[in-house]
Amino acid sequence: MPAAATYAELHDAFLRHTRSDIADVLLRLATELRSGRYPAGRPYRHVNGFTKIVVSEQPAARLTLHYWPAAPGMPDDMSRPHDHRFAFSSILLGGAQRFVELEETPDSGAEQWRCFEYRPYLQGRIATVTARGAVGLQPFRTVDRAPLEGYYRTSSTVVHQAVTNRAEACVTLVLRGPRERRTSRVYYRPTEPSPRGGLQFGRRIDHDEVVRQVDHARALVTTM
Repeated sequence: MPAAATYAELHDAFLRHTRSDIADVLLRLATELRSGRYPAGRPYRHVNGFTKIVVSEQPAARLTLHYWPAAPGMPDDMSRPHDHRFAFSSILLGGAQRFVELEETPDSGAEQWRCFEYRPYLQGRIATVTARGAVGLQPFRTVDRAPLEGYYRTSSTVVHQAVTNRAEACVTLVLRGPRERRTSRVYYRPTEPSPRGGLQFGRRIDHDEVVRQVDHARALVTTM
């Protein structure tokens, strides 16, 4: 797609990807990584437990690969409730995952959380964090997923949790759109320590491990 393509055009192309198309994308990514090139910054371990690897970036969209390593015997990984500053769509390539969508409610019987607002700067390397107070959250929709069957799509305003089974590796390919807001919301339980602002570096992953993860993602797509 040309660099001037809109998010709608890139999104349509993303949804038309066949299994073979995705395998080719991952092969090109692995080739670049083996040559020492990173499409847009070094991969890192995200706070929500996955390796985040940028596949390609254009003015209107960014394509990333998310890889949760297997952890047999561990409980499902459940991210904190959060929203995003952008819309995105995600294709599950392998493993087991579902999304739980939630909404704020004044109902006193709802589970209580503390809301914090994040405002990142400098490509997310620095963020300010502002407490927004206690709120109730209640789930209103659960989206189950199956590898290479359909996609999950959400707007920038939907609060959700990703629930990832750790019995085997889980891999998703994610297309995110342009930023629509300067801030995002993250919810913490009342018993959890409050988040801090300042530097927001994720833990870097060894180069060989990143290549292994991309190779495994491609193997999941080509052998299913």
